[in-house]
Amino acid sequence: MKWVDAVPVESKPCGSCSLCCKLFDIDWLDKPKPAGKWCHNCTPGKGCAIWQSVPARCADYYCVWRLDPELPAEWRPDRARFVLTHAHVDAPLAVLLDPGAPDAHRREPYKSLLARTARQILEGRGSTIVVFNGQHRTLLFPDCEIAIPDGVALHDIRIEGRNGPNGHVWRPVFPNH
Repeated sequence: MKWVDAVPVESKPCGSCSLCCKLFDIDWLDKPKPAGKWCHNCTPGKGCAIWQSVPARCADYYCVWRLDPELPAEWRPDRARFVLTHAHVDAPLAVLLDPGAPDAHRREPYKSLLARTARQILEGRGSTIVVFNGQHRTLLFPDCEIAIPDGVALHDIRIEGRNGPNGHVWRPVFPNH
């Protein structure tokens, strides 16, 4: 997975995918909606009913699949059953899971590429991928996934690396836990 500019790939339109309209917490519309529930303006499989006047925060958003020219069609959110996003303030890359497919990111071809990407992020930035499944959050490492305790803010988590018997490993240090 490449780190890319916020310019969508022309050959990758949203089409009938509107999973971002379900998975994001949206508080800027006339009727705010929680993560995991469809936006009242969205018709699943068809898109936004107010597309002519869609709010800028919606219109300006592009998932990683639309931005990365190398991600193939099976990574399109409605097929993968999750949205990859750079839009989270405290995570360089986040996976927002469809509540109907809570293990979608653990299937191939997703699992291997996410593990490699986690390693690249850890080696370059010292942070990792955050997986959101409703209110449940985990940190994705190359070799495992670790739950984030309730009440712990992402920016308060420190990640430490050390050499293990099978190479370098990283683990989180949670404040007051």
